[in-house]
Amino acid sequence: MIALLLALSVAEPAAPKLASVSSERRRGALHAPEQTAPRPAPVRTTVVDNATVTVTRLRFAPGSGETVHTHDFPIVIVQLTSGDVVDLQVSDARARGPRTAGLVTFVPAGTEHAVINAGTMAFEMMAVAIKPSRKPAPAAPPTDAPPGITRTPLLDNDVVRVVRVEFTPGSQEPVHTHPNDLVTVQMNTGRMQIRLGTRRTDSRRPTGFVQFVPRNTPHAYASRGDRTIELLSVSIR
Repeated sequence: MIALLLALSVAEPAAPKLASVSSERRRGALHAPEQTAPRPAPVRTTVVDNATVTVTRLRFAPGSGETVHTHDFPIVIVQLTSGDVVDLQVSDARARGPRTAGLVTFVPAGTEHAVINAGTMAFEMMAVAIKPSRKPAPAAPPTDAPPGITRTPLLDNDVVRVVRVEFTPGSQEPVHTHPNDLVTVQMNTGRMQIRLGTRRTDSRRPTGFVQFVPRNTPHAYASRGDRTIELLSVSIR
């Protein structure tokens, strides 16, 4: 099961501030040795950068890709949009083929990894880099989901816990807190209300919308549209 999970994802969160704490080791392109021209790199956009995480959105155009590299921090990779032929390598595991949106992988610190878009359609990934200098926090214990909300655990280790959360139209959480920092990634477009501390926002949010929730901050999410909204909840330990 672990080998299969690792084979399914990989990416590189190379925001400017991350570069100062990464130890990237390049070994040349993943593909045929006769290729001499370097591949175009993915387009990287920093979405969140604070003391706990750097969240980077990566867009892989057809033919773009990375060389094999490592970081001295762990990362969580989220497949934001589907790709038709994604060439992935994590450590000694490698896969080449379609990859659907919503797949998640944890890449430990110091693990070689790379991704290449070997297909004809662009795709996007979200990379959550977890900073080693962060203040550690206990994990919040699992709780029962309110009516209309479904929670599905995807990943759980000593660094991070990732849960898929589905909100049916009109469903909402009670206001609550966690002892750990939290990152949420919206996986489909739809109207969500987010209460964070004393601030409340209500808007139609796009696929890839990221919200950082600091530890011990009262918060609640609610669906205000006419479709089921899917979020990935990333709890940092």
